[in-house]
Amino acid sequence: MAERVLVLAAHPDDETISMGATISKHCAAGDTVRVVAFADGVGARGFSVALKNARHGMMRRACHILGGDNVGVFLHQYADNQMDTLPLLTITQHVEIHVREVQPTIVYTHWSGDLNVDHRVMHDAVNVACRPQPGCSVRRLLYFEVPCSTAWGGTFQPDYFVPCEDTIEAKLVACAEYAEELREYPHPRSLTGIRNLALMRGASVGVPYAEAFKVGRVIT
Repeated sequence: MAERVLVLAAHPDDETISMGATISKHCAAGDTVRVVAFADGVGARGFSVALKNARHGMMRRACHILGGDNVGVFLHQYADNQMDTLPLLTITQHVEIHVREVQPTIVYTHWSGDLNVDHRVMHDAVNVACRPQPGCSVRRLLYFEVPCSTAWGGTFQPDYFVPCEDTIEAKLVACAEYAEELREYPHPRSLTGIRNLALMRGASVGVPYAEAFKVGRVIT
């Protein structure tokens, strides 16, 4: 049975760099996929409408590489690296709109221990919006890792792995759309670093490549 997948990311690029290969797998399987980014992703370096529009274009192109027209892309405009200045209720209610519209069976979002404050706020808001009350559609709640931000937080111990040898190359092509966010190796947010992380996660569970997640909730 096809899944309804909701990916809730703090910034445009988090979705692709963290779990682009998994998004591509969902699309190939015929699942319904919506990807949402909440903060503009550029304001911490000096906001401009041109920079915001450029970043939004990067996300749309990256998601199209991952899944073509099977990926619904939604972009919001919270101030970059300032989501902790807002009431958590405000962000939670915004998340709840997407949860009501999609009625997702699978939700992906950030791990709680990330160094980036927007990531941590998103984690908390999604947990509240997807709390397991009667009638909640969410059967799997999974937390992804973002190269550098998650590792630098130092607490991520994955226990859910998605083999991605068939979609790792699509992920790397999509990551290249975010050229301004990529760095030279050995930075973890280089194309080589992203590939190496998938190699390492795959080797830890006996497959060529994998993306790793932490389980928030799984109902079988």
